[in-house]
Parts: sequence; structure tokens; C-alpha cells
Amino acid sequence: MELENKKAEIEWYDNPGFITNLIIGLIAVVIILSQSFAVNNNLSTHEILSSIINHNSVYLIVLVYFVALKTKIGKRYFDFLNVFLILLYFITSITSILTVFQSFSLETLVDCALHIVLFVYLFHTLFRRTRVWREFHLAKSPFNEIKNDGYFYAIIVLTVVLLALDLIATTELDGTILSILDACYMVLFARYVFLYGCFLDNKEKKINPNTSIEEIKEKVEQVKDKLDEVVDDITDSVTDAVKSATAIVEDKLDEKKEQKTEKKKESKNTKKKTTSKKVSKKKEDE
Repeated sequence: MELENKKAEIEWYDNPGFITNLIIGLIAVVIILSQSFAVNNNLSTHEILSSIINHNSVYLIVLVYFVALKTKIGKRYFDFLNVFLILLYFITSITSILTVFQSFSLETLVDCALHIVLFVYLFHTLFRRTRVWREFHLAKSPFNEIKNDGYFYAIIVLTVVLLALDLIATTELDGTILSILDACYMVLFARYVFLYGCFLDNKEKKINPNTSIEEIKEKVEQVKDKLDEVVDDITDSVTDAVKSATAIVEDKLDEKKEQKTEKKKESKNTKKKTTSKKVSKKKEDE
């Protein structure tokens, strides 16, 4: 009952399942509104397709990602889906850098900074439980020194600044609505990544949530040192036992060999005595 009450007391912004549902619904609204705005503005089919590719391509891929997470297959291959998501935002960060060189302005500069920070945030959060994190030693990366809260609030600040610039630049109602929806999506998406980072932090802390990750690493290293000492002691004792056992076995084998040689000598001596007796008897008979 206590666990159920605690789950019921979770606020909506701390519930990753509710946030993913909000993201899916918001993306659907953005795609429908953007296409309806394109149709109401009497755009041609070519222009509508170009608007889908330019504005809605990222939303469509992210929509597939979050819908897949609702299935058992998506939950099973969660890390593989994260790879595609990181590649997607890597491409968007590269394109934002190119737009800065093509048309330099405060809006494009803030948009570039936002996408770069988001890509680094995704890379250092979603890869923490994968083989890439261990093999490339990403725990020693300087970007890993920034805390989960720091990335989240940096994205919020950049999103608010970009929204203000877009609202100042846009003069139409369509652009204003889409800008607000884009900002809401970015906040929700950053919150989703933030909650996953909190989940990883709590899983690394395991027992005591008040301890820091550095303290846990120190304890793990101490346990490793103790295990190494125990293993060394066990190996030394095992080698000593094996050596003593082999020495005992060798001694027994040597004793058996000596006994066999003595028996052979005794048998030879008895044979010689019997032959000598036979020869002496023959001589006496003659």
C-alpha cells in the first residue's frame, strides 16, 4: 500500500510514462497543425512536402522512437533505439552549425548552441549503460563533469531565449503557435532525458541515495583491492597445497620404486642360490 501511495503521489513532471505520452500527443498536434497551416496558405504539393521534410522529419522520427518504447520490442532494444536518436540529433546539430555560417544571427546562434548541448546531453546520458561507455572510457570525459541538472537547466534557458527570439521575429499567427509548440516539445524532451539520468544515478547509488558517485567509486575500488588480496592469498595457499601434495606423491612413488628394486634383487639372489644348490647336488650324485 505504501508503494502504491508513493507512486500515486508522483507529480506529472516526475513521471516518465506521462511525459512520453505528452510528447507523443504534442508531436501529433505539431504535425497536424503544420500541415493544416501549409494547406490553408494555399501551398503547392512540392512546398508541402518540403515543409514536411524540413520541419516535421525530426518529429516523425522521434514519434516512432517514443511509440516504439511503448512496446515490448522497443523496451527490449532500448539501447539500439537510443543510438538512432543520438544520430538524429547529431545530424541536427551539424545542420544548425552550417546554418550559422550560411545566415549568421542571434537566433541561429542560440539554435546551434541548443542543439549542441542537447546532443552532448543525450550522448552522455543514454550511453551510460552501454558497451560504448565502458570501451571508450566516457566516464573520464570532461562533459561528464557537468551534472544532470546543469544540462537540463541549460536547455531550458536556451529554449526560452530561442522562443523569445522567434516570437519577436514572427509576425504571423502560424509561426507563433508552432514556435510555442516547439519550445514545449523541447522542454518535455529534456525532462524525459533528465528523468532517465536520475534513474541511472539512483541505480548507481543503489542503497544510500545521499551518497555521491565519487564515494561509491571509492568503495568499489576498496572492495576490489580486498578481493585482489583474498584472491592472492587463495592462490598462494592453493599453490602451496599443490606443491605439498605433489611432493608427497613423489615420495610415495620413490618408495614404491625402491621396494620394487629391492624385490627384484631378492628374487635374483634366490634364483642364484637355487641354481648353485642344483649344481652342487649334481656333482655329489656323480
